[in-house]
Amino acid sequence: MNIDLQIAEDLSKDVSKNLAKGQLDNDFAALLGPSSGGDDTLTALHGLIDSWLLAVQKRLDDPRLEHALCIRLCDLSESQTLNLTYRGKDKPTNVLSFPAQLDEQFAHDDMPLGDLAICWPVLVTEAGEQGKQPLHHLAHLLVHGVLHLLDYDHEADAQAQIMEALEVHILAELGVENPYN
Repeated sequence: MNIDLQIAEDLSKDVSKNLAKGQLDNDFAALLGPSSGGDDTLTALHGLIDSWLLAVQKRLDDPRLEHALCIRLCDLSESQTLNLTYRGKDKPTNVLSFPAQLDEQFAHDDMPLGDLAICWPVLVTEAGEQGKQPLHHLAHLLVHGVLHLLDYDHEADAQAQIMEALEVHILAELGVENPYN
């Protein structure tokens, strides 16, 4: 899968500033371990995401997983704007999924899978509140978002059971505890 990983400019600046000061708390650079700069952090994060997506591909035999995926780590303001614009909810949220293929008549072989917008500050806050490692929570939100792009949903109880079981199984393969416990 071809991944376009984007990080909101203000998040990138915070990471670089914290690296220069030796302060690595609460950002993805700290969670990935020692690094010499933002590019190393991005490369490490990209590698992790690749491995997580391989676990999804291993579990689900879906040809759409070969298509391109854009993942954007965004800030509170961007998440809130996207959530209001596309879901009518005026607050930031942890992950938003935007499938590229909305209509079968426009489908083609090189159509991307879609876009995920993951709000880093919400992710870090939720991880702390839930006693989770932020990278484990990121893995969960990524798997959850990709399943949405593959048409899985959790609106009805039966759908939620199927989707959550897939998430738990995939995350277990990644060494991530059941996020629903």
